Amino acid sequence: MRITGICDQATWLTLVESSFRIGDRLVYLTSPPQRGDDVAELQQILSRTGFDCGRVDGYLGKRTEKALTEFQNNYGLVADGICGPETLQALRRASRHSGSGQGVGVVRERHTAAKYGEDLAEFRVVIGQFGSLDRLTHELGDRLRAQHTHVAVIHDNDANRHAQLANDFSAHLYLGIESRDTQVCDIAYYHTQGFHSVTAHVFATLAAEAIERSAPWFAPTVNGMRLQVLRETTMPAVVCGFGPVPRIIPHCAVIADDLANAMAIWVKTTSTRFEG
Repeated sequence: MRITGICDQATWLTLVESSFRIGDRLVYLTSPPQRGDDVAELQQILSRTGFDCGRVDGYLGKRTEKALTEFQNNYGLVADGICGPETLQALRRASRHSGSGQGVGVVRERHTAAKYGEDLAEFRVVIGQFGSLDRLTHELGDRLRAQHTHVAVIHDNDANRHAQLANDFSAHLYLGIESRDTQVCDIAYYHTQGFHSVTAHVFATLAAEAIERSAPWFAPTVNGMRLQVLRETTMPAVVCGFGPVPRIIPHCAVIADDLANAMAIWVKTTSTRFEG
């Protein structure tokens, strides 16, 4: 997480989720979905055992329920989609022989990443702005639209609204732009214990490399994080943090070029180039 020393809403929710340990409660599909570290651990075990529940995000949705039911069927248990004591015992027995690798979710993303066209035409992008970098958001949106990319923009401090728009828009990529008070240029992709978004990592790396070439003094960094918007988006997602704003403003056109160029390369290489 971001190190701020402030217990904001995201930090509080993380504290609440981390209070759950697998076996503390029955885990099953509810509305709204159960969330917590126990759900994440269940997803990790299922994934390492070969049952694909998608990304390890700590949300028990339909995909996790399906993987859990398939596990129960395979192990001769009552296939009710509920992780209780008997199912948990079977999962622990099965996981003893599964090793400690990344799991089927990462393998699936690595080998079945979407293949896009040769350019950004018809590509779908959501640009989400946190803070006061309107000029950078506009510059990037203009460059993408000039390449016939479908672009939706949201200015909101609520990460959940960003994720909801990106999911509803059926975006191929979510790109968050966050203003900072300190001198920084960091690019985050989703990464948590047992899972990381391979395709988002590729884009984050390409974007950092492009910015490094044109503006090396920004010293861009790439980090795997568990930010809310990265967890809740269903497509590859990154959040770029830039600061301080007065120093970024004169370079918005260059940074927008870098991000658009990185995106153009990414759509051609995301199925074949993976790092990390």
